[in-house]
Amino acid sequence: MNISDYIAELEALINSSKIVSSYNLTIDRKTADMAFVSGKIDFRDGTILDSKEFIEESEGNIEKYKYGYNYRKGSDNIFRYDNAPDPRAKDIKTFPHHKHLKDGSIVESSHVKLSDVISEIEELFITYNG
Repeated sequence: MNISDYIAELEALINSSKIVSSYNLTIDRKTADMAFVSGKIDFRDGTILDSKEFIEESEGNIEKYKYGYNYRKGSDNIFRYDNAPDPRAKDIKTFPHHKHLKDGSIVESSHVKLSDVISEIEELFITYNG
C-alpha cells in the first residue's frame, strides 16, 4: 500500500460512518514516502475527533510513527489515544501507547488505528443517542 492508497482508505472509512456529518483531512507530504496526515471529523451529535498521524511508506506497507486521536465536545476532552512519550504514562505496560480518559487518568492501550477510534465513537453514539 502506498500513501495515496492509505489516504483513500481513510476517506472511505470516514465516509462509510453514518454518524459523521463532515470532515477535513490535510495531507502534508514531507517526501515521496513520508506524510503528516491531520484532520477534523465532525459528528452529528456535535462531538469532534481531531486526528494526526505521521506515516511512512516502507516496503509496500504503511508505518505509523506518531499518532494522536482526540475525541471532544467543544473544549471538553472525552478521550484521547496517542503514542507520545508522556512521562505520566511511562509506567503503563503498553507505553508509549496509551489512552487519556475524561477524568484525567491514563490507561493502557494498543497501537490504535483511526478505524478503531471511529468504531468506539459509534458505540458511544448509539449508547447515548439511541
